[in-house]
Amino acid sequence: MVCIYEDEGYADLYPLVDLRPVFGLRCGRLTLFEKFRKLYPREEFHLWVRDELAEVTTETYPGCRVNRPLKKGRLFFSARFIPHERVPAKGRESVLMCGDEVAGFRVCADCAVRMSSLKGLVADLAVEQVKGEVVKRPWDLVELTPAELERELGRSRKPSAGLSRGVTVVGPKAKLSVARGARLWPGAVVSTETGPVMLDRKAEVRPGSFVEGPCYVGPGTVIDGAKVRPKCSFGPECRVGGEVEATVFQGHANKHHDGFIGHGFIGEWANLGAGTTNSDLKNAYQPVTVQARGKTVDTGLLKVGCFIGDHAKTAIGTLLNTGTVVGPGANWFEPGLSPREIPAFAWGARKRWKQGELVETARAVMARRGVEMTPAYEKLLGRAFRLRRRD
Repeated sequence: MVCIYEDEGYADLYPLVDLRPVFGLRCGRLTLFEKFRKLYPREEFHLWVRDELAEVTTETYPGCRVNRPLKKGRLFFSARFIPHERVPAKGRESVLMCGDEVAGFRVCADCAVRMSSLKGLVADLAVEQVKGEVVKRPWDLVELTPAELERELGRSRKPSAGLSRGVTVVGPKAKLSVARGARLWPGAVVSTETGPVMLDRKAEVRPGSFVEGPCYVGPGTVIDGAKVRPKCSFGPECRVGGEVEATVFQGHANKHHDGFIGHGFIGEWANLGAGTTNSDLKNAYQPVTVQARGKTVDTGLLKVGCFIGDHAKTAIGTLLNTGTVVGPGANWFEPGLSPREIPAFAWGARKRWKQGELVETARAVMARRGVEMTPAYEKLLGRAFRLRRRD
């Protein structure tokens, strides 16, 4: 049995986790949960999440036990941990450390354990180092994506089907993977000189597009006349135009028009209006600080773009400052350079959405991608609205 649990570090991943557990976040080709599933395909999974996420998590991960008492224990992993290799289930009881961060625990199979007692186990267990990464902040997902893409696309790559006439591949064709049902249109250019490129099922790269690896294009995603620079990952059913660099799209997001997005993370169901552009580098070439929920954090990085929560929207011509955080559900349409933080569920600079209108708009947006909003998701969205309104 493998248990993935959310720890207190989830809060530092705002604005990406109000509507999903931490292990649902994408880094590279796969989400963090999918990485565990790849390593432990035959194990039963138990998921321990915030109470408000339990119902949606049960819907999203069928077959997993969610927030149910544990009868036995083996491997417990932090939801923020990205494993680089399989940790054996058998072995001495240990706290699993990734550098100086707790990545999880191994306890005996017949040991009855409740999640509330895990902290107390640390003092009683031996220490074992494991290989991987622990995600602390949203920009970690962006910074780790290139290496994850190299690792995942290298392992999963299959020979591509015959390419259409008029498609140009610069670099080794063996590094290009085109899944069944995906399409590279004539007039598209793909470069594998800087890393592998994968088009998943029913993905499209349309004429006039230039895609540089490493890059993953998820199921049903359309790259439409875009310049996709290296280090990008697009989840399912995104629409991408303009210029994108070193950015992760969680999935079901729309950036179909011109404008630049770089070194950022775009949440699910986000819609970026035509010309929306973010800065990812300060003119003074100094490390970027990020403001989120009243706190300022020094990233230590020179290139940091924007972090946009689920269901957020920007108007045409929106200019996002370096390191901008856009809260979930925000609707930003103000002129000029944005503030460093846009509150969750904002309606411009001075107002907030009305909850009923927010839900109905979200329902309509999801329906356009063939996804029906469930009662559990509606309930979670409403709870997030009420919680962030008090912030």
